[in-house]
Amino acid sequence: MFAELSAIVARPPLYSRVTTPEMWADPHISAHMLAAHLDPLLDLSSYREEYLERVVAWLIDRFGLAGGRRVADFGCGPGLYTSRLARAGAAVTGLDVSSRSLGHAVSDAHREGLAIRYLHQDYLAYRDEDAAYDLVIMVMRDYSALSPDARRTLLRTVREHLAAGGAFVFDVDAAPAFAAVREQAVYAPSLMDGFWSARPYFGFHDTFRYEDERVSLDKYEIVEAGRHRTFCNWIRYFAPGELEEELLGAGFTGVEVLGDLAGAPYDSGADRFAVVATVP
Repeated sequence: MFAELSAIVARPPLYSRVTTPEMWADPHISAHMLAAHLDPLLDLSSYREEYLERVVAWLIDRFGLAGGRRVADFGCGPGLYTSRLARAGAAVTGLDVSSRSLGHAVSDAHREGLAIRYLHQDYLAYRDEDAAYDLVIMVMRDYSALSPDARRTLLRTVREHLAAGGAFVFDVDAAPAFAAVREQAVYAPSLMDGFWSARPYFGFHDTFRYEDERVSLDKYEIVEAGRHRTFCNWIRYFAPGELEEELLGAGFTGVEVLGDLAGAPYDSGADRFAVVATVP
């Protein structure tokens, strides 16, 4: 048992395991994630509704989306942004790996009569030779959860699908937030009130800091009768110059740093920031 517990709480090599698709494919976990998405008062899977509305209003105004401009939402979830942008007159495509979230989005669009194209697809593997978007958005700091290789793949994919003069808008976790990360170990039966399984389980949550790379990991080990699963949530905390270097290296020619996705000014002490990256 000592050896098994030692393995459970061990620090894994940086980016050695990525489990995001497994979380969204699990029926029990994805149901909890969708409920968090749809709660207007939570900043968990989605931002709170008040901020969400400000983001949409800024996007519509900044990029002139009311006139049929082509928009793609990478990681669209249950369609909170796609539906609002479509109502404003944009031609919208949403991509997501979660069939449960997409099912909700499709049902909403059908009920409202919105012509939104939804694709059950990992945006890292997305290829559409006929697509040329004026704007690609990625909300809720998904970029920070990706490994360096995945970020390069994402930027190449976005770049290939943007029309001339198009923009990629997204937000990230900022370097000041890393200072608040504390290494810790938490154990509990049915950790997080049954979030990880409908069956009885023991949950181990370990938080690790990777100082040189400015990355944190929340690792969840879920032990049930006859089943042991691991879920990893990696977060990279960026400084604006680091993000700008990645974007320019991927072929973007303009990078504007903002405080958030609602167009606020950049705040060097804030926990997150946003960028608008453009192509020629």
